[in-house]
Amino acid sequence: MVEEKAPPQKQGLHGWKAAAAVFGGGTLAAFGVFGVLLGLASMFFNFTSSGMAGGDEGSGGNPAERIGEARSSLEEGEMNVCEDNIEYLSSVNVTRQDGNEDYVDTASGGQPEIEGAERVVRDECLWTIVPSSGSSLWDFHFSYEAVIDAEEGEAVEEVAASRYAVLKSELASNLTQVDSEGDAGFGDKSHSVYGTGEQGQSVYIALVQTKSAVYQIRFDDRTGSSVGTVSENEFKNEARKVSSFLGYGFEYWIPE
Repeated sequence: MVEEKAPPQKQGLHGWKAAAAVFGGGTLAAFGVFGVLLGLASMFFNFTSSGMAGGDEGSGGNPAERIGEARSSLEEGEMNVCEDNIEYLSSVNVTRQDGNEDYVDTASGGQPEIEGAERVVRDECLWTIVPSSGSSLWDFHFSYEAVIDAEEGEAVEEVAASRYAVLKSELASNLTQVDSEGDAGFGDKSHSVYGTGEQGQSVYIALVQTKSAVYQIRFDDRTGSSVGTVSENEFKNEARKVSSFLGYGFEYWIPE
């Protein structure tokens, strides 16, 4: 008779820590895991709200609220999007070009440089991207400013909104010719421009605000040919992948 063995006792990491171990740790884990869980929660919420009509409206709530409690703080250096996240975004093929020298968390030094902000995390980085459309390589410039703490009497999202407004007013000046401009449909609010750069290349820039983070996605075609070589939709499709991924991360990492 085969001796029955008791099932092994469960050990190791659980919950968010286990997810972090699987996805790679650090900021990457939060960005990837939070996006997956929020998506699943949203699917479940949509199903129950549409398939169980007549139920108690007060029992629904925001799906994000059911995933976990909002963060109350952010440790120094804990959010580093250029270093920890972009190259691990599986839906885009990128290679970093810059030397990783521009990261600033004013909790450890530097000035916020945004009126009304007390603590800001910011960075910018340059990548080569291979677009899924199969066109020529593009330069991908990414930058962000996340207002973590505001001065007394100020709200972080309002401070970020003011910064967004300033950058939006300057966006078109980055192009020598603007062929299209308007709402990009990303984040809490966004604005994009498409046209021609100084060297005759096709350029697309999207400015996005999510919570108190303001970031820019810029794509430059490397061919140097006339505008239209890369269509606005081609650029926008790649920008949507980046924005969708980072949106979940900024929602999670920025404290309430």
